[in-house]
Amino acid sequence: MEQRWREYQKRFTWHRKIPRKTPFILVLAAVIISLAAGSPFLDTFDLSQKIRYTIEENGLRLSFDEESARIESETPILFKEKIEDKFVSNFENGLSVTYTIDPLLQEKMTDFFTKYKVPYGAFVAISPKTGKVLAMVEHSEKDKGDQHLALRATYPAASLFKLITAAAAIENGKVEPETVIRFNGGLYTLTPRNWVDNPKRDKNKITLADAMGKSCNVAFAKVALKWLGAGDLLHYAENFGFNKALDFDLPVQMSQASIENTAESIAKTAAGFGNVTLSPLHGALIASVIGNDGKMIAPRIIEKISLDGRELYNFKIKELDTCISTETAGKLKYMMTKTIESGTSRHAFYTRRGRAYLKDITIGGKTGTLEGDNPRGDYSWFVGIAPLEDPEIAVAALVINQPTWQIKASVAAREALLTYFKSNKLKTASVQ
Repeated sequence: MEQRWREYQKRFTWHRKIPRKTPFILVLAAVIISLAAGSPFLDTFDLSQKIRYTIEENGLRLSFDEESARIESETPILFKEKIEDKFVSNFENGLSVTYTIDPLLQEKMTDFFTKYKVPYGAFVAISPKTGKVLAMVEHSEKDKGDQHLALRATYPAASLFKLITAAAAIENGKVEPETVIRFNGGLYTLTPRNWVDNPKRDKNKITLADAMGKSCNVAFAKVALKWLGAGDLLHYAENFGFNKALDFDLPVQMSQASIENTAESIAKTAAGFGNVTLSPLHGALIASVIGNDGKMIAPRIIEKISLDGRELYNFKIKELDTCISTETAGKLKYMMTKTIESGTSRHAFYTRRGRAYLKDITIGGKTGTLEGDNPRGDYSWFVGIAPLEDPEIAVAALVINQPTWQIKASVAAREALLTYFKSNKLKTASVQ
């Protein structure tokens, strides 16, 4: 790798990072080795330290070594140039970056948002087992200059946070999917009058699994107030990556969660009305954790970096954390089927006659709907995984409608899943 780079770096600006506190003896040894080899110091000095290269060209800044890579750009990467059915970015003099993006899925979702003229839209798809980003799409009919929509975390997480609440309660051994919650009022009412237990008034009942499917606010408020606290909710939120920098190839804004130790804050946060923000990338990552038996795999969008056809960097799977147990992940998967089969996304995934748009594919999902102000509008979220028996894809779709609704996020997710599985069937058929 270094010999090839010596030839290349003569034509390019590059930098190498070395720890500031290098022991004198290592520096002396490196100088001796350099003189003996008759080569530049920065090219030959390794001694178990990583050499990291940085290149800047056409608004892109690429930094990499043999184990990791990072790319920065003031504007979103334009996934247009393809080589062998893969999107690439080509630099001068033979250096190229190949992305993990699925071109068909990327182009389908780009066309989808354009067709419906959504004011703001973002879509991310990830392979739960590998962390490969299969699509990362953004569109704004409202503000063409608004960029990096898929990586921003200014959006309220809304009812997606119910997944965190359920995970915390199940992990702590307090509830099961079939635990019955008694309440009064409607499914979406959320006031102290209905989140405080009152046997005389609490005549309605719902299982936790059905509450997930129908996104029943009061059920999750009651679960948190009865069996959890602010500390538990925050702990599991951070287990899932909130208040932490995500390990990703591109700069991504941190998703944030803060919870006060009051009944009102606990109840509202648990139900999805707290001070919690989320990026679409992180939304897809949360779904992928559930799909991958509770393990978080670092998302990656750079598959390889090559110089004149020779690979300098190649993607490797990187496991970050075990967020929840395999058993809890399995229970969350089951609860997420309720969203599709009888809950808030049934109309998106089934025809009026009850036929599934994705036949023979079991899907789990969670919706979220809430008003937000950055940007202002009505937020429609969907995160999901499929097929549940052996998840291949985790998705997050966000549509911000204003002033009228153009399309729901669950419909965007359905179209993405249809595209993905139809494409995979064609690939399998061609191989056979």
